[in-house]
Amino acid sequence: MLSKPSITASEEEIFQFVHEWIKLCALGMHKEAFSILDSPLKPDSHEWGPEDIREITFDHFDDEKYPVITDPDKFISTIKKYIYKYDDDSGWAVEYDLPLNGVMSDFTLMFDFIKDGEYYKVILDDCHVM
Repeated sequence: MLSKPSITASEEEIFQFVHEWIKLCALGMHKEAFSILDSPLKPDSHEWGPEDIREITFDHFDDEKYPVITDPDKFISTIKKYIYKYDDDSGWAVEYDLPLNGVMSDFTLMFDFIKDGEYYKVILDDCHVM
């Protein structure tokens, strides 16, 4: 099972966590993937679940269908990913493209990695078209 990165993880290890998390979703293991994630720190923030991703991506390809998350390994050399360190040194923000239906979509996942003891809390903060 996928483990959360430790607070000593490199940027590449953090990217790898997101990559592997998307792979779980691509394998249809949505429940397992989302169970790894933490709840938002602010109680009034939206907590993303598999159904949210499904609904927001509906009809993305103008076909009135729900797309399927694709294994990101197929796009390892072209996938766009960014990482930003928080000024207060509390963690990182990560943006990572979401492949759907065997192609790169316009959707980007946004994660927060917040230091919590020896490991990061991992929060899916948003999924939107960039």
